[in-house]
Amino acid sequence: MIGGRRFLLVYPEFSPTMWGLQYTLPLIGKKAFVPPLGLLTIAALTPPDYDLRVVDLNCEPLTDAQLDWADAVLFSAMLPQKDALFRAADRARARRKFVVMGGPYPTSCPEECRPHCDALVLNEGEITWPRFLKDFEVGRPENLYRSDEKADMTKSPAPRLDLVDLSHYTNVPLQFARGCPFQCEFCDIIVLWGRVPRLKTVPQFLRELESLYATGYRGQVSVIDDNFIGNGREVRQLLKALQDWNTAHDRPFHFFCQASVNLADDPVLLRAMADANFTLVFLGIESPSAESLKETRKFQNTNHPLLERVRKIQAAGIQVMAGFIIGFDSDPPSIFEDQTAFIAAAAIPNAYVSALVALPGTPLFERMRKEGRLILGEETKHTFMTGYTNIRYRLPLRDLLIGHRRILEEAFRPRAYFERAVETLRRFPAPRSARDRWRIFQKEFHNVFRLMPSVREAHLKRKNAAGGIFGLARSAWRFFGGVPGPVRREIPRFFWNVMRSSPQRFPWVIHHVCMEIHFYRIVFERIIPELVQRRDALHSESASTRPSPFRTAV
Repeated sequence: MIGGRRFLLVYPEFSPTMWGLQYTLPLIGKKAFVPPLGLLTIAALTPPDYDLRVVDLNCEPLTDAQLDWADAVLFSAMLPQKDALFRAADRARARRKFVVMGGPYPTSCPEECRPHCDALVLNEGEITWPRFLKDFEVGRPENLYRSDEKADMTKSPAPRLDLVDLSHYTNVPLQFARGCPFQCEFCDIIVLWGRVPRLKTVPQFLRELESLYATGYRGQVSVIDDNFIGNGREVRQLLKALQDWNTAHDRPFHFFCQASVNLADDPVLLRAMADANFTLVFLGIESPSAESLKETRKFQNTNHPLLERVRKIQAAGIQVMAGFIIGFDSDPPSIFEDQTAFIAAAAIPNAYVSALVALPGTPLFERMRKEGRLILGEETKHTFMTGYTNIRYRLPLRDLLIGHRRILEEAFRPRAYFERAVETLRRFPAPRSARDRWRIFQKEFHNVFRLMPSVREAHLKRKNAAGGIFGLARSAWRFFGGVPGPVRREIPRFFWNVMRSSPQRFPWVIHHVCMEIHFYRIVFERIIPELVQRRDALHSESASTRPSPFRTAV
C-alpha cells in the first residue's frame, strides 16, 4: 500500500562466519552479535507518526503475520547477507508489499538488487531517506534515490535502540565518525564514506551513551567507526569525556573499536583509550610482507615494524584482534608460513584470515577489471559471486587454497590459540602491588562477566547462596556441554597458565574460551571442508576438458 505508515524494518540473517559467533551464542544465552545500527538510524530519521517494527532475522524468523501488518518492508544488508536478503524480499513482494532496499550492499551493487525491490534508497540515509519519504507520502516514490552528498554527522540522530531487545546481543554498536583518511586499494570504506572523517560532537555521542545506559544494558559497546583514530584531535577529546562519564556511572561499558596500526605510535592516545576502558581493538594488519602492503597502498603499516606496534598496544592493556589477507600479487612463496609465524609471534588470538576479494567500486576492483582478472558471478553475471573469490591470483588457486588451510589449521588448534591468549594477557601492564592486582581483577571481572546472562543472574543473587550456586552450576553445565572435545581438553591447561602468569587477568579466560569454541567449529567444521572441496573440484576440472569457474575472466 503506497502511502501507508506501517513500516517493517528487516535485517537479513548472516550465514555462519568467523565474525558471527554463531557457534558460541547459544552457549552464552545470546542470539546475535550486534543489532542493525543502520536500520535503527533509519528509524530515527522517520517521523514519529509512522508505526515501526524491527525484525532481525538473526534473532527471530520473519512471519507472514508481520509482513501482512506492514504497508512497506525496508531492508538493509551487507554483502554476506545477499542471499538471505533476496529470499526475504521476494517473500514480501509475493505478498504484494512495497519493498525498499538500502545499506552497503545495495549501494555497491544496485543492479543485482533491482529485480528484488520496488525502490533503492542508497548512499547515506540522512540524505536520501527523507527524499524517499517525501515522495512515498504522496504516493509517487521513485525507484532510485542516491546522492554523492555526505551527511553532516552532527545532525545524525541517535539510533532507535528501543525497537530491539538488546539482551539478545553480545554488544551494542554506536558511531562517532564516518570515513578513513587512508587509501587501501581493497577497501570500500573510502568509496562509501569518503577519506575525510566526519564526526559527531562529543556531547552528541555522550547523549547516545546516556540513551543506551537508560535501557538498562551493561557490557560491551562497539564504536564502529571505520577508523576510530582517523581524527586524532577530536578522538582525544572524546576519550577524556568517556573516561569521566564511565567513571561517574560506575563503568557500565567497556569499548571495542577498529583502528589503523599507527595507533601504536601515539602513547598518549593509547593511554587515553585504556583509561576510557577500551579493552579490544581490531587492526587491519593484512600481511607481514612489506611489498604486499605497498602494493595495496597500505603505507601506514610500513613505517615501523608491525610486531613492535602490536606489542605496544598490548602493553597498554588493550587486546589486539586483527585481519589478515592472502592473495596479493606481491606475496612471496613463503607467505603462508610468514602469516602463521606472525600471528604466533604477535600473540593475536582472534586472527581473521581471508583471501583477497575485489569489492565493487574499490580501486582493486577497477584494476582487476582492466587487467581482465575479474571472475563472473555464478548467478547474476554482474559484479560478485558467492564463492571463494572474484579475482584470478598470480599464485595458482590450488596453492592458495592449500596455504589458507594450513594457516587456519595451525592458528586455531586449541593449544596454539590458548598459548596466544596467555601471551597477550601476559603482555598487559603488570600490577605494582597485591592491592593493584586485586583492583585489576575486579575491573576485568566487571567487564567480562556480563557476557553470560545466567552467570550475571547468579552473581546478582549472591545474597541467596543456594540460588547463586545453582545458577552458576546450571550455566557451567550448559556451557561446557557444548564445548568441542579438543577445546575442552585444553581448557584446564589454559586456566592454569593464566593463573600462573597473570592471575589478575583471569576473567578474560571466559572471553577466550568462548571465542575459541566458535573459531574451532567454524574453521574445522565449515571453512576447511569448503577449502578442501574447492581444491578437489579444481583437481577434477583440470583432469577434464571443462574450464574451471575460478579462471573465467570478464
